[in-house]
Amino acid sequence: MRSDQVSAPPTRRIGPEAFAPSDETGLWWLTNAGFLINSHGTLVMIDPAISLADEEQAVSETGHRLLVGLPIQAHDVPRLDAVLYTHGDYDHFAPRTARELVRTGALFVGPPPVAAEVSKLGLPPDRIRVASAGDSFAVGAATITPTPADHPWQLRDPAKFGPPWKPGDCCGYLVATPDGSIWHPGDTRLMEEHLRLRGVDVLLLDVSRNQYHLGVDSAARLANLLEVPHIIPHHYGSYDHPDPSSYNPYNGDPTEVAALIENAHNRFHIIAPGDRFAVRRTP
Repeated sequence: MRSDQVSAPPTRRIGPEAFAPSDETGLWWLTNAGFLINSHGTLVMIDPAISLADEEQAVSETGHRLLVGLPIQAHDVPRLDAVLYTHGDYDHFAPRTARELVRTGALFVGPPPVAAEVSKLGLPPDRIRVASAGDSFAVGAATITPTPADHPWQLRDPAKFGPPWKPGDCCGYLVATPDGSIWHPGDTRLMEEHLRLRGVDVLLLDVSRNQYHLGVDSAARLANLLEVPHIIPHHYGSYDHPDPSSYNPYNGDPTEVAALIENAHNRFHIIAPGDRFAVRRTP
């Protein structure tokens, strides 16, 4: 690991209790950009990449050596109501994980490129939903609203990587629960639409330094302008990816962003993969 790579806190195991009936809303970080939400027994995962390519070497299915362990693997997930994908990059729509989670009975949701890939898994049409910004839908105790995103990272070399993701090819998700609203913006540059969002209680904040993500300054600006009471950083400290180039999307330091956030000591929560965070609406 390079000296400028920041590792996430040590992983805690997610056990069966995370999937049990509940009268509260909790969320767990799954590493990278992945999260599990249990809201009053409704179970939602966002961007899970929780399968290994090599267990002995602790290599993720993404091909990266893990800096921290996975808090749960896909084959141990007992059930889900929905799996939400922000876009089709392999560290978000992870194919091995997706194939394993089919058996949970979940609804699979994602922008058109993701929906096309999900259809190849053999799911019936009623278990696939195309995500469109502003098009809300209910899943159990949660109301889910896709939000716009802008992540054309292929612009760095279109000849090599192909056409850039268009705005409709990516999204974030606002998950409204009885205990508060959780927003995962997805991998995205800052957009004007983001600054107009209101009523967010928990912001799952991408702290990658990458130019096609929020970046340090825009991540802090978003958190400050929205005055979100609770902020949980992600997209850092999960993969050993020593490339020092400015593109590297996996390297970031949550304390670097926290230093620019107002009242960060009360609002900014660095949690370990597998830690439960209780979602409570702030009066």
